[in-house]
Amino acid sequence: MLVPIKIFVALSLVWAVIALTVQVLTAWGGGRRDYSKPAGSPARGLLYGFTGAMLPAHKETVRLHPAKFAVGLVLHVGVIVTLSGAVLLLIAPVIGGRLLAVVWPLLLVSLIAGLYLFVHRLRSPVLRTLSVPDDYLATLATCGWLALACVAAVGERGLLAFLVYTGVLLVYLPLGKLRHAVFFFVARGEYARRLGHRGVYPPSAASTE
Repeated sequence: MLVPIKIFVALSLVWAVIALTVQVLTAWGGGRRDYSKPAGSPARGLLYGFTGAMLPAHKETVRLHPAKFAVGLVLHVGVIVTLSGAVLLLIAPVIGGRLLAVVWPLLLVSLIAGLYLFVHRLRSPVLRTLSVPDDYLATLATCGWLALACVAAVGERGLLAFLVYTGVLLVYLPLGKLRHAVFFFVARGEYARRLGHRGVYPPSAASTE
C-alpha cells in the first residue's frame, strides 16, 4: 500500500515543481534591467534581506500586532516540522514515524494557532473585506495537514492518510494562496538583491540611528 502512495506523492511533487517554476519564470519575465550605477553588493543585500530585515524591530506590522505575529510564527514552525516529517516518511519511514510521534504536541499547538487565525479572519470586518475564498481554503487546508500529522503519530493508517493528504496538498500548492511558500522567497530575494545593488541593503549605521 505504501508504494502506490509514494508514487502518488512523487508525481504530485513533480507537478508542483514544474507548475511553480513556470509561474515564477512567467512572473519574473527576465527581470527589469537596473540602469543605476552599482552602489553596493547584491550578495550582501540578499543576506540582509533574509536576516536583519526580517527581525520584528524592522517590521511595523509585527510591532503593532506582536501577539498575532507570535501565533503566525507558531503556525509556520508547525508547517516546517510537518514538511520535514512528510519528507522523512517518504525516504526513511521509520525515522519519519518516530519524528511525528515525538513532535505531535507541537503540531497540535500549531493546529490551534491556525484555527485561531482562521476564526480571527472570519470575525474581523477588515479581514473579511480583504479576504477571498482561497484565503480561507488555504488556512483550512494547512490546518487539515497539521491535524493529520497528529493522527499519523498514533498508527499506520494515520501515516497513510497523512501521506495521501500531502500529495493532494502538493497538487493544490501551485493553484492557490499556498504558493506564497515559494513566491515569498523569490520576491523577497529579488527585492533584497536590487536594494543591495543600490546600496540601500544593508543600511548604513547612520541611517539606523
